[in-house]
Amino acid sequence: MTVTLLKATQGHVRGIARVYVDAWRATYAGLLPPKTLVGMDYDRQSVEWAYQIRHKALHAPILVAYDDKSGVVGVTSFGRSRIEDRPARPPFTQVGITLGSGEVFTLYVHPDHQNRGIGAALIGGAFETLRERGLNQAYVWVLHDNPARYFYERMGGRFIATRRERLWGSDVAQAAYGWPDLAKTLALPGLVRSARLG
Repeated sequence: MTVTLLKATQGHVRGIARVYVDAWRATYAGLLPPKTLVGMDYDRQSVEWAYQIRHKALHAPILVAYDDKSGVVGVTSFGRSRIEDRPARPPFTQVGITLGSGEVFTLYVHPDHQNRGIGAALIGGAFETLRERGLNQAYVWVLHDNPARYFYERMGGRFIATRRERLWGSDVAQAAYGWPDLAKTLALPGLVRSARLG
């Protein structure tokens, strides 16, 4: 299987929706209310991602991992940190994450294609793009009880903090991971920098 990282287009929205819905259902079963997962569907997510690509991709780029046989098998979106999430005080500043950092908003790989280096390629592509935009720090918020969060540690992320938010009708615990120096992170041997995976 050869996977290529591409800038997301309108032609990718159905594939992105499939990755997003299927990954949520596989990853968050038992962590989020069943009605939230059951209520997700490809059509609504296609509309949402089409809107994101049309109106927000300039400031929040979206990359897809694309396989010639399977189509879109992974997706990530990222950009300058959101106002409500910007780390302006400890513990973010204690690990070197300051205002004006980058943020990974989403990163999902379809359940049928996980553990093949696709997630590492996606986050590597996100970090390279952030650096091209003058951002050399980044962080991500993930569900605290999601075992996949340790992926970010393998990618050099440092555990920063936890928080609780009211999401989807439930109090949800989240964990933040950060990268204070993306240039050093991109040099790590475990991080895939190539846009192609063979």
